[in-house]
Amino acid sequence: MDSPLYERIANQIELQVHEGIFLPGAKIPSVRKSSKRMEVSVATVLQAYSLLEDRGIIKARPQKGYFVLETQRQTPESTEIEPASNDGSMQTRLQHLLQTSQDEKIIQFGAPVPNSQFLPIRQLQRSVGRLMRLEPEICAAYEFTPGSLNLRRQIAIRMLDSSCQLQPDDITITLGCQNALMLSLQAITKSGDTVAIESPVYHGLLQAIEALNLKAIEIPCSTESGIDLDLLEKAAKEWEIKACIVTPNNQNPTGATLNHLARQRIIKQAEQHNFTIIEDDVYGELSYFDKRERALKADDQNSNVIYCSSFSKSIAPGFRIGWIVGGKFQAQIEHQAYVQSLAIPTLTQTAIANFLENGAYDRHLRKTQAAYQENLTRCQNLIAEHFPKGTKTSTPKGGFLLWVTLPNTINTMTLHSQALKSGIGLLPGLAFSLTAQFHHHFRLNYAQNWDNTTDSALKMLGELCHQQLEQNE
Repeated sequence: MDSPLYERIANQIELQVHEGIFLPGAKIPSVRKSSKRMEVSVATVLQAYSLLEDRGIIKARPQKGYFVLETQRQTPESTEIEPASNDGSMQTRLQHLLQTSQDEKIIQFGAPVPNSQFLPIRQLQRSVGRLMRLEPEICAAYEFTPGSLNLRRQIAIRMLDSSCQLQPDDITITLGCQNALMLSLQAITKSGDTVAIESPVYHGLLQAIEALNLKAIEIPCSTESGIDLDLLEKAAKEWEIKACIVTPNNQNPTGATLNHLARQRIIKQAEQHNFTIIEDDVYGELSYFDKRERALKADDQNSNVIYCSSFSKSIAPGFRIGWIVGGKFQAQIEHQAYVQSLAIPTLTQTAIANFLENGAYDRHLRKTQAAYQENLTRCQNLIAEHFPKGTKTSTPKGGFLLWVTLPNTINTMTLHSQALKSGIGLLPGLAFSLTAQFHHHFRLNYAQNWDNTTDSALKMLGELCHQQLEQNE
């Protein structure tokens, strides 16, 4: 026997809520509008809405209408963790969001790329120019995998600061850190395997998981302490996890940094539960402290850690130079790298190696780190003054990304669309998860040429948040 019409309508709306069409705090269509659209009586819609209220899906607000109830993240004791596949719908939406980050007319709070003033462009220009004059054949020569020996030697020297004792042969040059992450996953997993990821997480990792047909378990990541290791432990006991991808330093997007005890614990978990840690340390050298944090790889006694990084956030995003320390997977990784790209551009590798060798990189880092700290303070003060009450920001210890949490009734996809009309770009929280749980969050890049224009743009974002909040009351 078919269920009553009002129940079928309620089921349809509940499904739309679960699929993220109606987000937490959002207003659903009025009774009259739904009655007209579905060609049913007002009484039938009222019955459906009443059933949804009984189920705890929506709530009526006098003279305002019906709104989806806020869905708070559950406490760790009651959190249900299950592998999820990426169906591609989120990434289609993400592709559109990322395309807006290419528009030079937009103030780019959304793209995770420093403003050019924070990059050593003149030094690289001189280096490239000198190479082209003195060694013009450099553009014609292949630099086969594993890459430039001189560059790998300079990277090994730099990684001493993170307590890693490496030889150049331990390192493979890659086409940026994204390529390094892909090669790591290809070495460890096969289609259908399960990996643990931070949540929220760098959106490029979600795209890699989709491309490799993997399942992901999202482990909550707080802005203060990073990935929740209690929940990772729970997931590892329940599921066969092949890899855990973690950013221990200045995580994208939360800015979180793992403390010493957490670093020791996650390495022990990898040993106990037989999974591999993929350490994404792309922001490691942008710490605001004098001493760089110790890498997980430095304490890896059993080759359970693959280390990935790049110079994209500190020297030259367009050069696409990254590297990977694969340990026992190194031969497999090098083979995959060779098959996929054959070689890495020789000119860019040589230019960066020269830049590292002459000591200019350390001076560059000290300058940019001080500027980022100053920008962070300015940014946080503006948000505290101009955004709605209840807005929270992360407290990164390095990097240049800020995670902003708005009141629950604000939808940052809507905010994104409104901001674009004013020439302002941001990346909504929906880009950082396979679910809609971060609908009222967004990531902000404060590596900007901060001036009155940038101040005004951030104030405008605050004003748009206030407007949306008032409309939802």
